[in-house]
Amino acid sequence: MNDTIDAKKISNGVENVPSGLSETVDSQFIVWLYIKIPGMLRMLNRKYIKKDHAAMRKLLESIYVGGSKPTDPDRLTSILEDEIKGKYHYGENDMDDWQLSCIGPFRLKWTLLDRLPLIKCPTLWLRGADSVLVKQFEIDKAVKRVTDSGTKAELEVIPNAGHILPLERPEQVNSAVKAFLDKTHQ
Repeated sequence: MNDTIDAKKISNGVENVPSGLSETVDSQFIVWLYIKIPGMLRMLNRKYIKKDHAAMRKLLESIYVGGSKPTDPDRLTSILEDEIKGKYHYGENDMDDWQLSCIGPFRLKWTLLDRLPLIKCPTLWLRGADSVLVKQFEIDKAVKRVTDSGTKAELEVIPNAGHILPLERPEQVNSAVKAFLDKTHQ
């Protein structure tokens, strides 16, 4: 199987609340300190492994916005529980290695911002209006970088949705993606 994608064969794309669009994260220095203190990176797993299914579902529901809900909250809760159990069982950190490698004391060590002008096909960018992880100004800046390079890019902000947009508002996401693909399919 070929692990590369021929960019000339891509006719359009959808970016759904993408990461890598900012140069910092909220409380950057505190997050950096947290990951440097021995033992801290397993603290959340140790806390959450003790919670039952109902408590984990309630925790997940606390991050939905505007009355949104995923289509199958119990399945999502089970996925989260499996990840926590696996990380706990195998002694893994709360955050993944790629996340840890990106965080510097004052800014992120890795972003996709410089790669955005390389996008050469029409793209639809989706963001939940209430996402706290991908800020409006960050996605605006990303879309502008793509359009400034001469490529068509559209941004659609879905109201009453946060960072887990496809699970919170699947009908709106599917509708936006279908309309975009219908419009841009060649």
